[in-house]
Amino acid sequence: VDNDANLGALAEFTHGAGRGATDIVYLKVSSGIGAGLILGGRLYRGWGGMAGELGHVLVDPEGAVCRCGNRGCLETAASTGALLEMLRRSHGELTVGEMLNLAHEGDLGCRRVIADAGRVVGSAAAFVFNVLNPQRLVVGGDLAAAGDLLLDGVRGSVRLAALPAAADAAGAVPGVLGERAQV
Repeated sequence: VDNDANLGALAEFTHGAGRGATDIVYLKVSSGIGAGLILGGRLYRGWGGMAGELGHVLVDPEGAVCRCGNRGCLETAASTGALLEMLRRSHGELTVGEMLNLAHEGDLGCRRVIADAGRVVGSAAAFVFNVLNPQRLVVGGDLAAAGDLLLDGVRGSVRLAALPAAADAAGAVPGVLGERAQV
């Protein structure tokens, strides 16, 4: 029993895209955004078990109020719920699967919100690159099914904001175990 991002990190580290590395960050981008940290080959939970709560990093001081009570958290800008809310006026009620299908079919609105989410997630991930210097950033969760549409934004922001040596050495790769890696 553990946090879903931690379990996703363990799964990708053991059986997926993190195999062969000793230091990975597994970034789960779904209804929430969290990071599972494998440092020195071991899951890192932090002193109180709250390590990796990247979804609550401030990305917009004037942004929407988050479920945690703060304003402008990463989750308010890039979680699947936030993206669906952005699309509600132009597309009506959508599911995550419908949004992803429309994006893959070329829908400009869906592609835009996913690409924007990738850029803001990448900015937060760049901070992690600079602080932890992982060997690999593995992106998983529901939104990872967007593939390069999401990952290109993540990679671009990491290149802009992380120290070049840290970003070049690690890179961002998709998880290979799918949206339910934690299971």
